Amino acid sequence: MAIAVNEVVALMKAFHDTVMFDKGDAAAQAAYFLYPEPRIYIFRGADLTLEDNYRIHQKLTDERHEIIEPMDVVQLSTSPDRARAIGAVYWQGRVVGAPSDAVVKCLVGEDWIVQRDVGGDLKIALYINSYHRFLPDSAPLDLG
Repeated sequence: MAIAVNEVVALMKAFHDTVMFDKGDAAAQAAYFLYPEPRIYIFRGADLTLEDNYRIHQKLTDERHEIIEPMDVVQLSTSPDRARAIGAVYWQGRVVGAPSDAVVKCLVGEDWIVQRDVGGDLKIALYINSYHRFLPDSAPLDLG
């Protein structure tokens, strides 16, 4: 069965909601991944463990995430049922304790390989953030 755009969008939304709104820990995030010890690969940067991702999002509030349509989904194989999804998201948030107008605004390139597990659930096999472009009116972000 081919992987549809709406399935990938639903997976992305569920994962990002877990990270940003539910403040899900590494185990909660890992439930969306096909393989053990998943990472978020970042071009021109250090790869993130899901524990790193958890720690970053604990420092943020008022987060918002919007997938910019259309997502390009290309079927890679049918056995296993695997596809590549490429697109961009608009992400914003505020560092906890920062003034309400100090909003971080960013476009993030998303490049995912998704695959159905043996039960038929769609999972992330590979997660790459291909770019982070902060908008001109973005507040600075230093989580170091």
